[in-house]
Amino acid sequence: MRKFGFFIVVCILIFLLVPFGYGLLRSSLQSASLSWVFMEWFYYVLLILMGAALVALSPLKWSKFSFWKRALVGSVLVVFPFLVGFIQHPIYEDMLWDLSQDMSMLEATVDYQESDLVVIAIADCPYCKRAITEMKALHDRNPQLRMRMVVCTADSTWLIPYAEEADGTFEVVMAENMDVLATQAGGHFPAYVLVRDGKPERRWTNNEWGPVAKDLVERTRD
Repeated sequence: MRKFGFFIVVCILIFLLVPFGYGLLRSSLQSASLSWVFMEWFYYVLLILMGAALVALSPLKWSKFSFWKRALVGSVLVVFPFLVGFIQHPIYEDMLWDLSQDMSMLEATVDYQESDLVVIAIADCPYCKRAITEMKALHDRNPQLRMRMVVCTADSTWLIPYAEEADGTFEVVMAENMDVLATQAGGHFPAYVLVRDGKPERRWTNNEWGPVAKDLVERTRD
């Protein structure tokens, strides 16, 4: 029975450490509408718990080892799955705290009207296109969240790839005040702007937009 338990734990760890398993776990937790921060950290906690289970169910004859050897081997078994998972999926600052910039004193333009979240983008930007996936995930969890992607361009044809990717989930429009929005984005695209009563409130750049930011947006608009 002990060996069978050890085998099950090993199988679970293999599942968690392959891309398919990680993605399936994330999508399952996301469908459950759990906190974004919880979804991120649950993976690492689960790896540590599975590491502890490896020690508890290990077929090694611990009595043959000295206390320090048991402590060393046990620690390695507990920490090793976490380290492998961390290498594949590092922990970033946006998983720890809010990195947003205050925008409450900046100019409010018509681009922010009737929106809760505005994503400022530029033409032909792969990171901006990737942001659409994030926006669609937010929409799935919060259908009432009013979102808009505003593209800083004078050529409407650049909107087509973004609009096709959005597939009607939210509107993709040209910026009415392109220079102002590009400045307010801080030169980093995409920029995610939380809006309250038609006025920009907080901004996250692409590198700052993470689970803490998503939870904040969802709590603000509950």
